[in-house]
Amino acid sequence: MGTLLKYLFYILIIAAIYFIGVGFYQGKLTKDSTVSEMTDHVTSNTGQAIKDGYNATKDAIQNGVDSVVEDAKSTQTTTENELKDVSDN
Repeated sequence: MGTLLKYLFYILIIAAIYFIGVGFYQGKLTKDSTVSEMTDHVTSNTGQAIKDGYNATKDAIQNGVDSVVEDAKSTQTTTENELKDVSDN
């Protein structure tokens, strides 16, 4: 459990550094920005990244389910047609 928490902490630190770097690159943060402004920027971007990841995962799962349903319907139709051909002979 301790190792999991350690890696989670490392991920949070890397995300914070990344979002601060993005803020400087986009000009939203400067060397005169306060810690509060940086915290707000990291918090809002982290929340948005989590929402985007959740939505992408949700869409991927839904597309996978839809694909499986379409394949099942196609297989069912093919099987029914083959059984009908066999029963006609």
